[in-house]
Amino acid sequence: MRFPSLTRALLIAALSAFLSAQDPAVDIKKVRAQATEAVQAGDFAIAAANFKKLTEADPKDAQSWQLLGYSLHMAGKLDEALPAHMKAAEFKQTAGVATYNIACVHALKGNADEAFAWLEKCCAAGFDDLGQLQGDTDFDSLRKDPRMAKIEALVQGKATSGGGGVQVFEQSIARKNARAAWFGRGGSPGQIAIDWSPVNWKESMEKAVSSGKYKGQKWRLGADFWTRLDNSMDLQCGAVAVPAGYYYLTLEQRDGNTFVLALHDAAAVRKLKLDAFMCNKLQGGIEIPMTHATATEAQKELDIAVAMNDGSKSEGSIKIAFGGHVLTAAFTAKLE
Repeated sequence: MRFPSLTRALLIAALSAFLSAQDPAVDIKKVRAQATEAVQAGDFAIAAANFKKLTEADPKDAQSWQLLGYSLHMAGKLDEALPAHMKAAEFKQTAGVATYNIACVHALKGNADEAFAWLEKCCAAGFDDLGQLQGDTDFDSLRKDPRMAKIEALVQGKATSGGGGVQVFEQSIARKNARAAWFGRGGSPGQIAIDWSPVNWKESMEKAVSSGKYKGQKWRLGADFWTRLDNSMDLQCGAVAVPAGYYYLTLEQRDGNTFVLALHDAAAVRKLKLDAFMCNKLQGGIEIPMTHATATEAQKELDIAVAMNDGSKSEGSIKIAFGGHVLTAAFTAKLE
């Protein structure tokens, strides 16, 4: 299942809401946190078990029903996911996502009539991402059906007219920052600053990296919003020139121990209307090869450092430590 763009946007809001909810029951807060961590780690069986507990504790918790359906869906348990999707479709705030996912289940199970019926309901609920619909492999069995062309035309019409539903979500998250700054009598000639949202390392992530499951995919390099680089001076990273600018970062495993850090112009990404959860849709960027090493001690939480070489005012390195992996890229800051 390719997780829909609309669903991705709602997923981050739902996870954020779980972590910040003012629920007096401490055990419920713990279950929410465990469910969130499981989704981020790709442990969908564990995530489903925890979201099920949340729906049992509060049957009117729309986001828990939505995320329960998503977790079961991602775990390949379509028959169990369908009732959860159906329940989530009863709530206004999750109806658009849920109806899309119901259509996905029916398409995967070979129920074409039901799939198209739910796609029509999804469009009525505001779905307007034609690229998502055309690229979702869940609907491959329906591509040659003439009804798919009608659905695509309906979605295109909504996108063109601006009739798609737009929702807003509030979020408050902890961020970390690593920075190297230069100062002199005339002020500050520049800085290199990276900020990110920490994410915990899971054993399942190590298995995915070792197996090559994520090879060729761009990683968000943190949780929630983009990991960002703000450099007010030109950098030279080996043979790669990095102009002063403001960038969103992604990381990609090319092969085995080969990793590449990509810098994407933030203004260009905003024009594409991509949230960090959709980072794998990005192409290119300024690509910096990273030197890979095995950590002597596993890093339990993503950590990024900007460090200068001893005695040097211009040479340093960017270091990314996560689990048993340490990635490093040397740089030279071009001081005026």
